Amino acid sequence: MLNEDLFGRVAIVFVMTVLATSSAVPLLLHFRQDTSASSLAVVTQVASTVFLLLQLLMTISRLPPKGTAQGIEPRVTSVAGTFLILLAMLLTPALESEAVQVMALSLIFIGTASSTFCLYWLGRSFSLMATARRLVTTGPYSIVRHPLYVCEALFVVGMIISHFSVLMVSLGAIQFILQYRRATNEEAVLRKTFPEYDEYARRVPMLLPRFLRVEVPASGQ
Repeated sequence: MLNEDLFGRVAIVFVMTVLATSSAVPLLLHFRQDTSASSLAVVTQVASTVFLLLQLLMTISRLPPKGTAQGIEPRVTSVAGTFLILLAMLLTPALESEAVQVMALSLIFIGTASSTFCLYWLGRSFSLMATARRLVTTGPYSIVRHPLYVCEALFVVGMIISHFSVLMVSLGAIQFILQYRRATNEEAVLRKTFPEYDEYARRVPMLLPRFLRVEVPASGQ
């Protein structure tokens, strides 16, 4: 398990370094050349760069694994669920409507900023694969069991709006399915590794906060 974790760490560090560099370069060009990019676009780019750098830092410093999912499916699901929307963005051009881009960038910024907060709270327990390192149940993890995926969903919706097309909607739908499967894979590992997870799962909903859930009253006899 440790050798696999080390190999995975090296691979993820490499990929995240490339992505963080690709995200930071446009920012450097903007500040050096004073390009005409909108303030919202610049702030969103900054948030994305910070998120990628934080992922890089947490991957380097993460705790050793206590349990991990077996088989190829959880690994393929994790990688595809992480990077599919980025591939979709490269395959489809962004819409030229300024109003659409403002709405899309707003969702992308909110999703990225909130994801950064969740990732910071998760800390050294972060893992791209379905792996148990330490059970985090406080902060955003006391509201739903997978707040990082909920926040990332806002980012995905923003990307779908920005690059709206049949292909983008289709790939976005696949992304959501993969992320849900990724969450269930993680839960299987966490239940097996941490006996207290069952009680946590009974107390905290999986994805939708309780205050957003509609309770259906029981019918009287």
